[in-house]
Amino acid sequence: MPLYYVSLPLEATVASVSIEPPEDREMPPDDDEFRAAVRNILERSGLSMRALSAAMGRDPGYIAALLDPTRPSRARPTPADLIRTSDATGIAFVELLEALWGIEPSRLADELGRLGVAGSGEGSFDRLSESERILMADFIAFLAARHSRREGRRRPG
Repeated sequence: MPLYYVSLPLEATVASVSIEPPEDREMPPDDDEFRAAVRNILERSGLSMRALSAAMGRDPGYIAALLDPTRPSRARPTPADLIRTSDATGIAFVELLEALWGIEPSRLADELGRLGVAGSGEGSFDRLSESERILMADFIAFLAARHSRREGRRRPG
């Protein structure tokens, strides 16, 4: 018994899918902007390229390869890489996301707020009495002054 192959286009399964991002969404930085952001992170961290690569959990030449425009493109750091970088450098994770991926901190804050994840403390002061707010403001000023004194001792001068 002969077999016949029939090809039928199933229009119901063909959908028009746009791969263009919405116009109001920014794209990640292009390669030159990305390299400039990585250089900035290196400067801010005070780490060498090898040390920053190690902090990310990558091979020793990872950062050097990212910065070299003559080398083939490497995969950009993942969020897990950026968390490790934040832990090692003290640079906020959201700053790293913004610099290297173009994701604005306000977008993250908005989405976390919609999910009901509180973390910034916004709105917490609304529940305090006036005297409690004054006490909190004094405590914040104390912490800021203490931080400034510590920073002053660390800098040679």
